[in-house]
Amino acid sequence: MRRRLPLIISAGVLMQCAYALLDLWLMPAALAGEMLALRGVALLVTLLCYLYCRRPEAPASRALACYGLAYAVNGLCVSLLILPGAQHGVDMPYEGLFLLLLFGYGVLGLSLRVASAASWLFSTVLVVLGYCLGKPFGELLNQLLFLGCANLIGGVGSYIQEHGQRGAWLNARLLEQARQRAEAQTLSRGRLLAAVSHDLRQPLHAMALYAEQLGEGRVAEASRVQDIGQRLAQSVGQLGGMLQALLDYSRLSVPGGLSVRRSHFELLPLLQRLLDEAGGQARSQNCQLELQASPCWVYSDALLVERIVRNLLSNALQHAGAQHIRLHCRQQGGQCWLSISDDGRGLSEDEQQRVFEEFQQLHNPGRQREQGLGLGLAIVRQLSLLLELPLSLQASPGQGCTFTLQLSLGEAQSPMVAEVPVVEMGRVLLIEDDAASRQALGELLQGWGWQVSVADGPQQAQEQMGLMCPEVLLSDYRLAAEIDGLRLLEQLREQAGSMLPAILLTADLGPELAERCARQHVRLLGKPLLPLRLRQALTASRAVARP
Repeated sequence: MRRRLPLIISAGVLMQCAYALLDLWLMPAALAGEMLALRGVALLVTLLCYLYCRRPEAPASRALACYGLAYAVNGLCVSLLILPGAQHGVDMPYEGLFLLLLFGYGVLGLSLRVASAASWLFSTVLVVLGYCLGKPFGELLNQLLFLGCANLIGGVGSYIQEHGQRGAWLNARLLEQARQRAEAQTLSRGRLLAAVSHDLRQPLHAMALYAEQLGEGRVAEASRVQDIGQRLAQSVGQLGGMLQALLDYSRLSVPGGLSVRRSHFELLPLLQRLLDEAGGQARSQNCQLELQASPCWVYSDALLVERIVRNLLSNALQHAGAQHIRLHCRQQGGQCWLSISDDGRGLSEDEQQRVFEEFQQLHNPGRQREQGLGLGLAIVRQLSLLLELPLSLQASPGQGCTFTLQLSLGEAQSPMVAEVPVVEMGRVLLIEDDAASRQALGELLQGWGWQVSVADGPQQAQEQMGLMCPEVLLSDYRLAAEIDGLRLLEQLREQAGSMLPAILLTADLGPELAERCARQHVRLLGKPLLPLRLRQALTASRAVARP
């Protein structure tokens, strides 16, 4: 508004000055003098409004109110010109008021509410004064209809203009928000690359050194070979954990990347299992784990809730420096409040604002690889938002932290005793185009007792199907071929003439691929592959193949 103010004020002043000159030229001197006084009041208010509104420190709301007041005063002064005209026996026309209405609705840029209120005010004043001065009814009705129609048309135009300005403002805000999001994503990707390039290099560097020692044959003692093998396995585990956290966070960052499967489940066994899982690490740190919970059922996604609690428990063990960690459940009003508390170093208010950001490791400036990538609490926040579970944090320096998750109570379900079938290992066809992965995975399967046939692509896979009768199909998704692994599994099933159990391995865990696998009854496993998860999937698939 301030940019347009000089031009608008100048136009208003010129209009009043032009009519003042016409009054001096066309009207009697006495009448012209009285009319000039009224126009002078309008000019004075207009100039005062300009001086106030042009001040940078003037609040925008008050500047707009002053702007509207100047318009209303100008209109009232023009309407009051009818009084000196009546005293001197001169019938004053109202065309000037019509021009002022056009100026107010179309040029000033006032809001519809302010422009309409001021315009109807001085239009009504003109008609009422005419009635009080005894003007004929027909003339008053003509004025009323003319000014009423002018106000209605002006109001519609002002509404369209205001709506367009509001739309332009909203578009500008949306563009600004999109720009800020793009900049934030660019910054996040930069932080991702910086953190990943640093943190993933550490276990890879250690693995390369251990492999070099084994490759050069400098290690002869069996105990030393076993020790290096254990260290290699530890580095592989650290690398796999980092990649798994990175993939989980990437899936959560993509809309629809992770589906929610809510069900009624018992919370206490889940918590007890997680405490048993963390018991070894807690004992090595002289940290006491405590569970205070009564049996209860909740309604949510059991796997994702387990991931939230595991990450919070892992965060307390790795970063809090605590001597005591307590899991506590409280039920009230159809809700269950699950708290994970520790007596560790705590967090300041500034640290509480940053602790849920990705790649934040507040007490790990050297970024030791044993403490991960700094994605644990970021994943917790994303999962709680995905599940629509309120998550709160209470902490203070030196007093520890308490994370509280609010869950809805569920309905107790009838216990189901699942019989685990004892199955013998069978025949599996492995399709993998990468030679190193093919060899490593094949040897792993053979070590588990499977009879393995391997293929590097569709042609070899179809040949192997003719030589053996596999009971399970295991394929990578991205093959160096014209078709992907899922399409190949479909062709192999057609060749076998039966719906063989099939497992697809991939790092591309998008919703579209998951939907395709569900339609074709193919089990989907993500990379990096955890051997235990693969073994469970193979056992389950083998049980289906040989009931």
